[in-house]
Amino acid sequence: MNDDGVLKLVQQRKSTRVPFDPHRPVRKKELRQIMEAARWTPTAHNMQNFEIIVVDDKKQLERVGGIESRVSEEFLLENYQQLSFSQEELLQKKVGILGTNFPASWRDPAKLDAAVREGAHQHLSQTINGSPTLLIVVYDSRKRAPASKGDVLGILSLGCLLENVWLTASP
Repeated sequence: MNDDGVLKLVQQRKSTRVPFDPHRPVRKKELRQIMEAARWTPTAHNMQNFEIIVVDDKKQLERVGGIESRVSEEFLLENYQQLSFSQEELLQKKVGILGTNFPASWRDPAKLDAAVREGAHQHLSQTINGSPTLLIVVYDSRKRAPASKGDVLGILSLGCLLENVWLTASP
């Protein structure tokens, strides 16, 4: 392995957690590149155990955003431990996520307890937050590698897909 281009790409990758800019549409060329990277994803036994649905129609995005999902108590409590409530605190901890990315009711311990007791719900619109394009990855557990208990190889393949997409989509 003499070419260090891939290593440089991995080293330059960064996580950006900011609200989507609904006024910045995803260009067709960018979307084609992302989909091409997804197409080249290595999967166990070449099973291609996923489908990707591109949603860029505003009305369809609103319909998807209206879907309500329950947030598990385990998710809330484990993630609460990882929250930082300022950029400075996040930089000091060097791990976790900035709490401002969570709904306000999840940032206050007293409200969090109430949210957990009530079985916290949120609409997907809070997650997609005005994004002009959404990629929905559908995992097909029927397409599994032989002798892969619990489809571990399929889950790893899905991880490869998401990494290809993230690396290609990174600013």
